[in-house]
Amino acid sequence: MSRLLSASWPGPASAGQGIVEYGLILSLSALLALVLLVVFGGTLSAVLNAVGDAIDAAS
Repeated sequence: MSRLLSASWPGPASAGQGIVEYGLILSLSALLALVLLVVFGGTLSAVLNAVGDAIDAAS
């Protein structure tokens, strides 16, 4: 029975694997968001200003 449990139970080598994977996903997502903001920041600002102006004009 102990052999069966030890064969299927994750050992110390994979104990923090899930946390590391979530950390990598989070850091890559943040990096992607930063790159997109740098690339499309001017366009996004212009669009948001146009939306704000349209809201001001409507009220």
